[in-house]
Amino acid sequence: MTDDKLTVAPSLIHPRAHSPICRFSFLICHLSFVILLAACATRPTFRTVVVDPGHGGHDPGATQRGVLPEKIWTLDLAYRLKSRLEQAGFTVVMTRTNDVFIPLENRVLISNSEPNVIFVSLHFNSTPKRDIQGVETYYDTGRSAKLAAKVQQSILQLPGVFDRRVKTAPYYVIRYNTNPAILVEGGFLSNPIESRRIAAPSYRDALADQIYAGIVAYRGRTPAQENATANTAAR
Repeated sequence: MTDDKLTVAPSLIHPRAHSPICRFSFLICHLSFVILLAACATRPTFRTVVVDPGHGGHDPGATQRGVLPEKIWTLDLAYRLKSRLEQAGFTVVMTRTNDVFIPLENRVLISNSEPNVIFVSLHFNSTPKRDIQGVETYYDTGRSAKLAAKVQQSILQLPGVFDRRVKTAPYYVIRYNTNPAILVEGGFLSNPIESRRIAAPSYRDALADQIYAGIVAYRGRTPAQENATANTAAR
C-alpha cells in the first residue's frame, strides 16, 4: 500500500504513539531532564579547599604511650591530601603548615574569609577503651551533610576500616563555619591495631586518596577536568 492509497490518517496507523502509556513515558523523560538540569545548576562549584590539620604546637591532640601525638599525624595527612587536591586543579589553603598552635576561632576565620570553599578538618581519635576502632565523619549543619556522607562513603572503600558512621556534633570549627564544613576522624590512636595502621605511610596515603575521592564525588568533577572541557570547547 502506498501513502496515497491510505484510507485513514497516518497517525492513526500507530495508535500507541498517542496512548496514555506513551504520554506518561514522555512526561517521565521530561521530568528527568528537568531534574538533571536542576542538579547541574546546584552542583558545587568551589575550587578552593581549606584543609585543617587538627591541634598543633602546645596542643598535641590525642596522645598514647609509644605513639606519636595526633598533631603529627594530622599535619602529615593534610600535606598528602593537599598534594592530591592541587594535582587536580584545586587551590588549597592550610590552617597550619607546621607544628604551631592555631586557635579554633582563627581556623574558622581562615575559612570564612574565603568565598565559595569547603572546609575539611583532619583528626585521629582516642578513648580509654582500647578496643574501640573505626572512622567517623562529623558535620553540624544540613549544608554539610552531603559532603560528610560522600567522604565517609569513600573512606569505607579502604579494606579493614570499621564504619562509625556520619554524625552531627557542635565542634567549633564546623559549627561556626559559613561554608560546607566537615571533621574527619581517621581512626583511633588508642586502638593498638589502628595506631599501627595510622603510623604506616601507606595507610595515610590511602586515607588521603579516599578523602580526596569523596571531595571530588561531592563536587562532581575536578577543576582540571572542567578546564580541559572548556579548552576543548574553545577550539
